[in-house]
Amino acid sequence: MGQDSRRRFLRNSRSRRVVGRPAYSLIVLGALSIFALSGCGVIKKKPESQPSELQLVGKPMQPEQAKEVLSEVGSNFAYGPGLGDAAVTVGTVVVFPPYALYLLGNAVLSLSGYEPVTVSSMLPPDEGKAWSDTYDSVVSGPGKVVAAVAGHEYRSREVADDRMRKLTQEIEASNVKASQVKTLQ
Repeated sequence: MGQDSRRRFLRNSRSRRVVGRPAYSLIVLGALSIFALSGCGVIKKKPESQPSELQLVGKPMQPEQAKEVLSEVGSNFAYGPGLGDAAVTVGTVVVFPPYALYLLGNAVLSLSGYEPVTVSSMLPPDEGKAWSDTYDSVVSGPGKVVAAVAGHEYRSREVADDRMRKLTQEIEASNVKASQVKTLQ
């Protein structure tokens, strides 16, 4: 009698589990869909006035200009918050591997011309600015040390953006001049 009831219990639990799996899958799929659709309002197009290294990809430029762009991007990374930000990012991926999916999603957004989704973009403007300032003060440490050792000035995000904006404008102006010379010939 004990074995019969055990078999019946196992048979019933298996059948409930098989019936429960599709329902569970639908619930999870529905929850993920609602979560994904609720985040659509967070995704914003990147303003054209905001400088980006990606603006220069595929544009013709002289070898000297390419060296200057690479030098500027590297200096902004090493003498700014980029070094500390990279350290925090790598550390977070090591400690919490699913974070890599978030980074991959933000990379796709950036390459598509959208702003990445960050903590500061999810907060109201004042709190978002406070969060960004606090985060920048944490990740700026390595850049400040490297800049001091190298004898260079530390570059905040604003300074780095301004330098890239000027460099991008110079390259675009020289491309316009070059195209005008070609049309005259």
